[in-house]
Amino acid sequence: MKTQTHKLYRIFFLTAMVLTLASCEYAGIGIEFGNGTNSYRECTDYLCSRTWVEEWYDEYDTYYYQELRFYPDNTGTDYLYQEDRYGNRNESTMHFGWDWWNVSYTSIRIDYRNGYSYMDNIQMGGNQLNCLFDNYPAYFTGK
Repeated sequence: MKTQTHKLYRIFFLTAMVLTLASCEYAGIGIEFGNGTNSYRECTDYLCSRTWVEEWYDEYDTYYYQELRFYPDNTGTDYLYQEDRYGNRNESTMHFGWDWWNVSYTSIRIDYRNGYSYMDNIQMGGNQLNCLFDNYPAYFTGK
């Protein structure tokens, strides 16, 4: 009977420890489970380590050049240059807030203050950042 009681106490103790440690993340202590802080730090460091550049033409032969810059404090800038086939030019720079939108760090939500954009299915590596930017394929190169 003593060993069964001892086993019961051990199970109770281990369950209580798991529940206590799992709630630390919500209490602000900073313990993370799953992907953990290393994955967050590695993905964020890579994302913020360079300016991401993409160039393309649309169906009207308008040229686009875009630079995205992410900062570790979850802010960023989006520079867009466009020139149509007649030589008319337009430039804009928008500031935004950003955050990882899933726990596998393959989706980012960008807050432009007047609406959200999403970068989904992100694949980073080899100085490339490929994704679906608002459901359109995007192929950024680090600069």
